Amino acid sequence: MSQAERLVAITVLLKKRGKLSTRFIAQYFNVSRDTARRDIVKLVSTGRAKRMHGGIFAYSVSSVPEYLARTHILSPIKAEMAKLALQEIQMAGAYFIAASTTLVQMCEQIQQQGATVVTNSIDNAVALTQSGVVKIELLGGTVDKRNRYTCSLSTLSELGYFSFAKVFIGTSGVTPEGFYLSNKDDAVVIRHVVAHARHIIAVAEQYKFNSKKAAYKICSCKKIDTLITDSSLKEPQRNWFNKNIKIVIAKEEQDD
Repeated sequence: MSQAERLVAITVLLKKRGKLSTRFIAQYFNVSRDTARRDIVKLVSTGRAKRMHGGIFAYSVSSVPEYLARTHILSPIKAEMAKLALQEIQMAGAYFIAASTTLVQMCEQIQQQGATVVTNSIDNAVALTQSGVVKIELLGGTVDKRNRYTCSLSTLSELGYFSFAKVFIGTSGVTPEGFYLSNKDDAVVIRHVVAHARHIIAVAEQYKFNSKKAAYKICSCKKIDTLITDSSLKEPQRNWFNKNIKIVIAKEEQDD
């Protein structure tokens, strides 16, 4: 069994049991304690579990932790996905970048002359101030302090004035029906953006596929033009998307 397959199986067990010890993982999958520890590090670094002494335990509310919790997760694979997303900004123009712990890392690196970035994410806007050449437009409205985005009815009408070259979105979960977010107000804004976008780029790790915890749909899978993820899609998942979709896979050095 590969590490990727084992991580999926561990995640299923974790949801059932609530917590797993390193010893249990090693015995259950017939692997060494060192391999079990590496699996734990991988799960924690990608936000699928919390570390405890001797093992891991599950997030109590959702399989995808809230934004503030995820901002403290230093994940090499998220950094690689951010670099791949950055490659999609190669010319001047207007871009929309949604709130996402992966996309905020991309914002830290954008240096495209003549680019205008519109966002409802406070952290994206702060990250973009590191660039001397990018124009930043932070949408107004009420601030969600926990998830650090803004939203208002006037925001929706304001978005109607923009023509975005590309729109970048994250997600809390992906199912055959589409991409979902956990927060209603954020979903309203992003749904409005993607409905009028010319090219949609989504970043989504494999563990978010088939996650049914997120309640608010932002678009169907067929709307996505480019998908940046961390492993190859299974055949049923590939069929959720249009045949012409561009799929870019971030690579990370395997532990075993």
